Amino acid sequence: MEIDGARILVTGGGRRLGAAIADDLADAGARVAITHHTAPATGRHVEVLADLSDPEACGRAVREAHDLLGGLDAVVHAAASGFVRATLTDVTPGLFEDAVSVTLRGALFIAQAAAPLISDGGVIILIGDVAGVDGWASYLPHSIAKGGLRSLTRALARSLAPAIRVSLLLPGPVLPGPDDDPDRLAATVPLQRVGTPGDACGAVRFLLAADYVTGIELPVDGGRLL
Repeated sequence: MEIDGARILVTGGGRRLGAAIADDLADAGARVAITHHTAPATGRHVEVLADLSDPEACGRAVREAHDLLGGLDAVVHAAASGFVRATLTDVTPGLFEDAVSVTLRGALFIAQAAAPLISDGGVIILIGDVAGVDGWASYLPHSIAKGGLRSLTRALARSLAPAIRVSLLLPGPVLPGPDDDPDRLAATVPLQRVGTPGDACGAVRFLLAADYVTGIELPVDGGRLL
């Protein structure tokens, strides 16, 4: 896929890594629509208000983005929910629902709505997390939700081929929170440094442009999963 001129929906594109991805794709010449949940974001992109925990809202958001962009060539599902510390004894039905609602269920219904609208040769990229591979015991619902994206990626890649390619990005510490210790994080990865949002953005561009790549999991984690 040629990114310059492509019409791309980035869910969760109003904050954190989603915002970085949306801005990077726009810098590369893409026409970008983003979803956000509560209030307008940057004003730089076409904006769609949607609560992606609601499957019907997922469908409406995709159709609205398609109409506003005049078509749809790719979707990057960066929206996520329920990143809270919770061990097995802490997990409640509410915490579990919060974790899977947007991250996993939203991914499924975004893909369902997008599949008939994306042009041939189009791409769906799901944004996972190394927690979905490692299984963080202290963030159990989050790990389960992100882990579910691994199976979803494979199933979508098989069912949507050859018209649409589907892959999963697995970011590591590329966007630490304000309470994170960069030195501690750096010590957990073989490359001994914290990444940047640009590292993840470059991987998104690769997955969009790599026309013979589908169904893969691409870690961007400094080697943390080794």
